[in-house]
Amino acid sequence: MAEKRPGKTPALGIQRGNYNRSLAGPLLLGLGRMISIPLQHCIITAHPFSHFGIPRPPTNGVLVLPIVGAQPQLSTIFLGMTATLILKQNAWMWGCCNELITVPFAFFGIIVPAIYESLSALVFTIAASNPLWRPEFLYAGAAVHFLAAVTELVSELGRANFKSKKVNKGKLYRGGFFGVVRHPNYAANVVYGAAYGFAAGGPLYALFTGAFYWSNLTGNATPAKEEYLAERYPEEWEGYKKEVKWKMFPGIF
Repeated sequence: MAEKRPGKTPALGIQRGNYNRSLAGPLLLGLGRMISIPLQHCIITAHPFSHFGIPRPPTNGVLVLPIVGAQPQLSTIFLGMTATLILKQNAWMWGCCNELITVPFAFFGIIVPAIYESLSALVFTIAASNPLWRPEFLYAGAAVHFLAAVTELVSELGRANFKSKKVNKGKLYRGGFFGVVRHPNYAANVVYGAAYGFAAGGPLYALFTGAFYWSNLTGNATPAKEEYLAERYPEEWEGYKKEVKWKMFPGIF
């Protein structure tokens, strides 16, 4: 069976096949990702666009939360989407991933989402003046976002459970959503990326966020993953591609 050589993958990429796992990368990534929530909260609270006469986004009432008390409902739900991704990522990192997470990859995984989520917070702050946004969009986007994140995590947990059994050592997982498309986790990424944009800024911003995820996953992650799988499972891979023809979305890609 072909093994991916440790060090073959760039440090900023997933170290597929390298099971020399250390705690530094996961700890840094897990803790560092949490910076996005206070950062987004500060942006929304400061509302920098108020200097241009743009009103604050609507609150639609309050949510009473433990410890922090009453908080604006819409901005709390918006921040909850970021928290969902952070919790999902940590569940994957500590419950599913056995491969090396490098410190450079961890820094990349902190900085890029923080920039992206900060931009989205800025977009949300002009919601009241955005003719393409409605409060209902945030509720709908948050619901789809949550379901897509759960779908990704369930897919990863199913695969991890399959891999954890000795009888399945060296076998390609084809169960669950992986029996429908070859990369359901990446498909979920595109869906919750677009839903996040829809919640923050309506359909136009959803096109941007969805395209951001789509371009990265189809141009970078998917080809690299399929190359690795073809090398890792040379006997099963071709049969799997014939059985599961679509990479992410049936009938589309």
